[in-house]
Amino acid sequence: MFFKLALKNVTKSIKDYTVYFLTMTFGVCLFYMFNSIDSQTTMMQLSAVQSDSIKMLSQTIAYVSVFISVILGFLIVYANQFLIKRRKKELGIYMTLGMEKGKISRIVILETFLIGVFSLAVGLLVGIFAAQGLSVLTAKMFEVNLKAFQFTFSLQAFYKTLLYFSIIFLIVMIFNAVSISKLKLIDLLTAGKKNESLKIKRLWISVILFLVSVACLGTAYYLIIQNGMLMINSQFTTSIILGCIGTLLFFLSLSGFLLRVVQSNKRLYFKNMNMFILRQINSKINTTFVSMSVICIMLLITIGTLSTGMGLSSALTKGVKDNTPYDISFGYVYHEDDTRKQIKDLAQKMMDDKIDLNRYAKEYTQVTAYTSNITFGDLITDASLLPQSISSMSEIKKYAVTAIPLSEYNNALKMQGQPTLTLKENEFSVNCNFAQMQPVINSFLSNNGKLNLNGKALVSAEKTVQGSTYQTSMTAQDTVALIVPDALTKGLVRDQEILNMNYKVGVNEQEFVQQLQTVYNKEAINSEQIFRPYDWYYTKIKIYEQSTGLKTMVSYLAIYIGLVFLITSAAVLALQQLSEASDNAERYGLLKKLGAEESMVNHALFSQIAIYFFLPLSLAIIHSIVGIKVANNVVSLLGGLDILGNTIFTAAIFLVIYGGYFLATYFGSKSMIRQNRN
Repeated sequence: MFFKLALKNVTKSIKDYTVYFLTMTFGVCLFYMFNSIDSQTTMMQLSAVQSDSIKMLSQTIAYVSVFISVILGFLIVYANQFLIKRRKKELGIYMTLGMEKGKISRIVILETFLIGVFSLAVGLLVGIFAAQGLSVLTAKMFEVNLKAFQFTFSLQAFYKTLLYFSIIFLIVMIFNAVSISKLKLIDLLTAGKKNESLKIKRLWISVILFLVSVACLGTAYYLIIQNGMLMINSQFTTSIILGCIGTLLFFLSLSGFLLRVVQSNKRLYFKNMNMFILRQINSKINTTFVSMSVICIMLLITIGTLSTGMGLSSALTKGVKDNTPYDISFGYVYHEDDTRKQIKDLAQKMMDDKIDLNRYAKEYTQVTAYTSNITFGDLITDASLLPQSISSMSEIKKYAVTAIPLSEYNNALKMQGQPTLTLKENEFSVNCNFAQMQPVINSFLSNNGKLNLNGKALVSAEKTVQGSTYQTSMTAQDTVALIVPDALTKGLVRDQEILNMNYKVGVNEQEFVQQLQTVYNKEAINSEQIFRPYDWYYTKIKIYEQSTGLKTMVSYLAIYIGLVFLITSAAVLALQQLSEASDNAERYGLLKKLGAEESMVNHALFSQIAIYFFLPLSLAIIHSIVGIKVANNVVSLLGGLDILGNTIFTAAIFLVIYGGYFLATYFGSKSMIRQNRN
């Protein structure tokens, strides 16, 4: 009997459950999709590096999914709270007819179970098919070919989704049972007629709290802009705390403050349905200021992850081609005290150690970087041009600038097919492929352009920097390097040896690397039987593979977290407004009886829902403007953000999802009010 009644209630109230059901379905779908990434590798031609990237991505998503499941769990519990509130009259009738609370709890638990099973089934079904599209997208992001498209199913992701959401729905059932046990009949029958009591009854308190909130937010913005995101210190923590407090106080004071401000303008207050709309908003202040504050912060995280996260993923791979001019580069770093063994010819040392370079290398050349007496401070004539992420590091002016012999620099350029430099005995040039530092150096070269290298007066040969890359690496490594005539490097302390190499056509890089690892194995090096002539090496192929893997990881995490937070925020607002529309149906019906036209009632409903939806979004956008500015200072070290592109991408997602929830809420609320009047 209970099962039939529960099934009948779910069928009858399907409109009430639509937003809740769709949200849960979408959540299950996303959860399965991103947790099934490891199973997608079966139809991809992946290298060892790419396989490791997929494994790392899967492990990271697994950890993030625990956090996501907690967020979705809170959403489901919160949604059920409003669904029970929506049905308080119905539950009150059950109690009036003599049904015990235990039996009512059993009915509600069965309803929750049915909705949960249905959401899981549909969400998993959609997720399984959507995961196939994610497989193709993953292959494109990794720039690999599909062996042959085949339908994949991740049993591990399936079980994980079942486990996590089963636990969530079990908690919801317990929560519902406890909630129903505390209900009183009088509260159930009169729930829709109660307004929330106003917490702040005096105007001056609302004004003070509003001003305090603005002061807190302004201080938080100032602190985070000054401190940046690179240093997690007390100033950074204070900015976060003040931002949260300011957001909370803003929404706590806004409702009462806004009502009183509008009341002072009689023409605006009595225009159309403004009085009714503002009273409706003000009547629910107790249940909105906390949730609006949380939603605002969640929307901020959504905007941040979708815009800066996607921008970061692009910045990480933007300069890969420019940063990898050679097939492989080796680096040998000297100690600061100059006690390490000098190796003036890395290639010859390898050949002496039985590495057959002639078999693998088409060409190679070595660049030696020396430590000069010139510091960064000598080149920084206009500190205002420094990027903010660097200008906060006062020690940078003390760092020594490296010097590179002209002939070796030209040899490196020849291997890239670039034109070489010509310098007189008293001239120097500056190489800098770090875009954020180039304006600083260009300012020095244009306004001064004079240096003294170990007693030798030098002038710059050009008014702008050289932007070449003389080693293969993950990012632009050359902040500043002086290019000087060879004779001027004599007597300078060696800082680093760099060996650049290009392979012959058809060379198997894996075979070459394996030979290096065999000759320079850990046991031989530790026992000092052999001396390895390099501390690091980077290959073009591995950098490309690692960068695409990193780009995929950052992009997927940004989309995964951003979408879940966006859906959660929109769903909570939608359920709040649907519940409130149900409670206030009689009030809207009274407006009709008092002579209000249908269009005026609909406009009042539309305005009320719009204010609830776009107030937290508006403040979140203001927060995000500051956040994106600070984040861009960090990402600028890697190449900068595409502000316009990221803004359009994020706005499109918000328009579809957030706007979709807003419209669904409006039409659902309008339908409820119309049915109640009929």
